[in-house]
Amino acid sequence: MESYFLIMFAFLLVGVFALPEQFEKPFDTNNVGKPAAPAKTYIVDLDLAPSERWKNLIEGYDLTYLKQGLNQIIDAVVPSPELTNVIQRILGDLDKFIPEPYADEMRGLSDSSGIPLGQIVLINLIYDFTAYASNSSSKACTSIVTRNKLGQIIQGRNLDYELSPSVLRNITIQVDFQQNGKTAYMGTTYVGYIGLITGYRPGAFSISGDERDSGNIWFNILAALEGSHFTFFTERRILQESSDYVSALNQVTNTPTIAPVYFILGGLKGNEGAIIVKNSKTTEAVIRLGENFTHPWFIVETNYDPWNKPPKSDDRRDAAIASLVKIGEKSMNRTELYKVLSTPPVFNDQTSYTTIMSAAQSYYHTMVRYDAPALK
Repeated sequence: MESYFLIMFAFLLVGVFALPEQFEKPFDTNNVGKPAAPAKTYIVDLDLAPSERWKNLIEGYDLTYLKQGLNQIIDAVVPSPELTNVIQRILGDLDKFIPEPYADEMRGLSDSSGIPLGQIVLINLIYDFTAYASNSSSKACTSIVTRNKLGQIIQGRNLDYELSPSVLRNITIQVDFQQNGKTAYMGTTYVGYIGLITGYRPGAFSISGDERDSGNIWFNILAALEGSHFTFFTERRILQESSDYVSALNQVTNTPTIAPVYFILGGLKGNEGAIIVKNSKTTEAVIRLGENFTHPWFIVETNYDPWNKPPKSDDRRDAAIASLVKIGEKSMNRTELYKVLSTPPVFNDQTSYTTIMSAAQSYYHTMVRYDAPALK
């Protein structure tokens, strides 16, 4: 029972103070205007003890920069240093509410980096604390599932976030999760973040998550108290456990998450693609590839419910649709999809990375978008 009150208190503290209207400019803007570059790939060996899995990454990383970057992000989300200290003490008791292997992985990250455990935990739970209707000044992610002339599924996504995009570009990594010396699944994340927002399982499926702003902080608190799952730990667990598109779709649909989210899923061929619209605790809708008779060969999700028109101030959806229609199914390939995701406003000053992936083609590649426009 004590752990439930700790969760509620932590959610309430962060939810009340999270995401102020204006952010300070990143402490490092030197990456703006550089060419896009492939994200560095690290291996996480799932056969190691969880506390050892991320050690090789941390040992090869600029820890001074990482600590500065994480501090900037946390200061923006939780502006009071005293409040940050309280939350870190509360969240330091992982075993009461963080499932394994994630609790031990975070302990290992903390031990290897010297970053306080509570800070590592807070970074990993930010989405679940802050994704609800009245608490977002930033709504910018784009995920696309499309089909080529051979019927193969190709998925792409831009990860956009207003909070320190310059810092995020510098800590973007691609991770090869291996078992028995072979790739089990791959994902793109940020150093210090062990959940996955983007990933694929070769020969099986690909998946990405886009922020959904609905409900309120109390719904998230209630979902946490009733045993719902942390949102992007869920995505990683699906990549770990699901062996094909159908099982992944079932797991995405039936797993209750703490925060609302759009999960975008791609399979191998045909109509294996879907947007799964999640509330706190429940699935609201599943929109499948092929259901739209105007453009049955692709689906696009930004940060708005598919059945509603996006606002004119942020119509990335229609811009992406127009680009896809212009290319056409017969000419669609990985290069063309990257071009779609590089066309404004789909591509914007908040874009930290672009990933193109195809489980059918056993292809996964992330580009860090140093070439994004400067912050306005």
